[in-house]
Amino acid sequence: MSTKAEAVLEQFKSLRRAEQLAVYEVIARSVVPEDYGPLSDDDLTAIAAETFGLLDEEDLLFS
Repeated sequence: MSTKAEAVLEQFKSLRRAEQLAVYEVIARSVVPEDYGPLSDDDLTAIAAETFGLLDEEDLLFS
């Protein structure tokens, strides 16, 4: 990953949770699935683990 991309990620992490979600939604809508090959089982497992981790964090914040 480039240093520019790393800087963007660090700025993203510093945003409030609501702002992170808004940015995520814009990025998710702008990425065309056909631009990328199929995901491997390992990719899907890692994505699921990250997603559930974020949901757990959110549950802790709003419980």
